[in-house]
Amino acid sequence: MAISTDSAEQNIITIQDGEQAFFEEFTKKYGIDWSYEERKNNILPLSRSYVGYITTPDRIISLKPKYHEIGFEHIIRLYLYVYGYRPTDSAAILDLSNAETSADVADMFLRNLRRNVQEGIIRTYDRKSVHTTALKGRVDYTRTYLAAMMRKRKFVDARVSVLSLKNDYNDLILTALKKLWHVSKYASEAKELSMYFEGASSEVPKGSVLLERIHFNSNTSRYRRTLTYAAMIIDQLSYSDSGEAVGTDSFLINFDRLFEDFVAKVLKEIPEKKEFTTWANKKKFADVIGINGKYGEREYQPDIIYRYTPEDERYDYMPAAYAVLDVKNKAYEQFKNADIYQMLTYVRLLHGKKAILLYPSFCKRLPETLSLDSAVFEPSTITACFVNIADETGAEFLKSIKWFADAVVNAILEIPVK
Repeated sequence: MAISTDSAEQNIITIQDGEQAFFEEFTKKYGIDWSYEERKNNILPLSRSYVGYITTPDRIISLKPKYHEIGFEHIIRLYLYVYGYRPTDSAAILDLSNAETSADVADMFLRNLRRNVQEGIIRTYDRKSVHTTALKGRVDYTRTYLAAMMRKRKFVDARVSVLSLKNDYNDLILTALKKLWHVSKYASEAKELSMYFEGASSEVPKGSVLLERIHFNSNTSRYRRTLTYAAMIIDQLSYSDSGEAVGTDSFLINFDRLFEDFVAKVLKEIPEKKEFTTWANKKKFADVIGINGKYGEREYQPDIIYRYTPEDERYDYMPAAYAVLDVKNKAYEQFKNADIYQMLTYVRLLHGKKAILLYPSFCKRLPETLSLDSAVFEPSTITACFVNIADETGAEFLKSIKWFADAVVNAILEIPVK
């Protein structure tokens, strides 16, 4: 397995002979900008936020997490926490697994699924309309009477409960399996396993959305890891069906985006008072004006806001928030100038009193403060808070994120953090 050359901000992939067409298709699928100059020089710079692998017709390129302190198993735990974990679940669900150190999610999915199938496939009751000669289920007596008057042989109109494979669990599994049909390495096994799930849907558009909707119980919890892998395959795995690259696959997770979703979920769910919110869409804050008038706009969208008021009468009914928080997946580079400028702009736009930057760490780390000139800036301090994402056990991980949530609230309210 080839490993890409990395710089501070990017993985630099050198394009080998015969790979140009493959990477043309690859960059289009993932919406990655590949400039003319880069193509001409046979290089593809990829943000180090991407974690996973790229399979070309000749090699596999591994994209490791940008921090040496963590492995792919930590990425999976963040994904599981964001989309599959509930506060009532056991902390052991979030324990690290030695089987998850590789980015080969398809292999982990198939191995786990085979064990699940041996223990039993999940069936749920589904309501079905039937016409029969016997009274059963929930009978529609009006329709039944009319059918009897018309001397129909099966005159009873009823709805009955029947065991069905059509449910969210199996829909996720079958959609992931159908996607693996296109990957040479897994096609045969995926087709074989698909036969167990006939009747389920294979049209799940967004795996993480469906996974987040599922509530596991004692009978279905054994499927949690399998369904997590299935959702990741649906959302992050792509395959090639043209040229020499037929049957190859690539799997990429945007670690930066996942970390943002993780921090947002922690702050929206853990504090007792639900005062942290996020915006679904960007908001306009400026027009771009040229010689012929307006020709563009500029928008902004802070990651998280605290005590948000959409129309605050104190500021002419403009949006306002007591604190503005932005998530930066930069474990070694705190208070970069660009991040400071961005925060000061957001705070000014929202009339904020506090500015908080949120970073990953690999141990318990107390908040830090950037002190600005109070004669120039308001607020004159920006606080950095850190969340430990490198704990070994699920119990320690949950303690770390609870400590982090408390530290953020305390920083906003100016309560000393212990």
